[in-house]
Amino acid sequence: MAKLFASNGQFRLYMMYQIFSGLGGGIFSIFMLLSVHMLYGNPMYTGIAGFLMIAPFIFSLAVGPIVDRNNKVRIMKATTFLEFGVLAMLTFTPLLENLGAPFMLSVIFIYSLAALFEAPSGTALLPHIVKEDEILQANSLIQIAGLIGGIGIAIILFSVMDDEMDLLFIFGISTMFLAGALVFACFLRDPSTRKQSAEVPKHSYIADLVDGMKFMRGSVLMYLMVMLIVMRVVVEIASINMPEFAEYHVGVQGYIIFSVVGMVGGILASSVIGTIGNKFKIGYLLAFMMVLRGISRVAFVYILPEHYHAGLATLLLFTALSSSIGILYSSLEQKLPPKSMVGRIDTLTTTCFSLMGALGALLGGIVGRLVPNVDEIFIFQGYMYVVVGVLIILIPAVRRIPKMNDIERTDADELS
Repeated sequence: MAKLFASNGQFRLYMMYQIFSGLGGGIFSIFMLLSVHMLYGNPMYTGIAGFLMIAPFIFSLAVGPIVDRNNKVRIMKATTFLEFGVLAMLTFTPLLENLGAPFMLSVIFIYSLAALFEAPSGTALLPHIVKEDEILQANSLIQIAGLIGGIGIAIILFSVMDDEMDLLFIFGISTMFLAGALVFACFLRDPSTRKQSAEVPKHSYIADLVDGMKFMRGSVLMYLMVMLIVMRVVVEIASINMPEFAEYHVGVQGYIIFSVVGMVGGILASSVIGTIGNKFKIGYLLAFMMVLRGISRVAFVYILPEHYHAGLATLLLFTALSSSIGILYSSLEQKLPPKSMVGRIDTLTTTCFSLMGALGALLGGIVGRLVPNVDEIFIFQGYMYVVVGVLIILIPAVRRIPKMNDIERTDADELS
């Protein structure tokens, strides 16, 4: 992984962009939900905020052809500037104080709308600036670096935060990171646009959408996407209730502690997957990690109240497995389709995830009010992981997924 970073200048710029953008967006996402929870103390309001974070991504499918047919770096610049602008307004103007919750919810929606275009542009750009056998390593390296930075920021926030959050300070840090991401985006180049007119057939917008759906329908990605869609509802229900779970068991700062443990788990996962992920058949590896993920989630709920540090260790395992599954699936998305179709496949997946995620966010508020013991929500989540892990390994197409480096990219001519 170090060789990739040292030898590829465009990848270094891309990685720095993703790190700064990810840190800015991550701080925003984590603390926006927490701030809504602390301001209103009502799971329904937190559910509405979570819904607004997800709702724009329901329309990701329509964004795919735009990303595939246009300069991805230009899209990244424009959307990052918009994200920076709305967070700067939140941080450096009295609008939050004067307008209150409506302004905060509007910021959430506009930020998510910008990310709707920014995220798939970054995903689609990576296969054009690294080699085929470097995609898994590239994704792992980006996540490692980003999470190390995230841990540093979380430690700073933990040291200055008490029972009263300084929202302006927190969102100010997020704004500065997005400014940094915008600087690195200015030096990036999209090599795909130079070859696009000669190599990519000119279809209509609707035809591009249909092509993406046809590929997905005939690909093993369809089975994995269904698996993740089912889990997305359960994940969002748990996420909406995580602030209450953390506050009940650990206190207000517990939310940050859990976030730091999650980032450490992500670093662990990225290091392991980037090193040995090419040595195992992907289908079996995904199913095994899903089952173990469910077991670790249930164990976390039971162990944390009795043995705090052991509970955090199980949370570390859970987050490491979650990150590993995400890296593997993202790498498959970037490696299986033709390069000219990666944006469409990513946005098709995002649309399906977002539909179910928005549903899960709204259900999270309802479930949080109906279930008397918040622990039961996370126990149910763990059981669902185990069930899904067992079911996907029963699918022959999933069992046949080879090692990552043995996967051959589909040629665009094969689809015509």
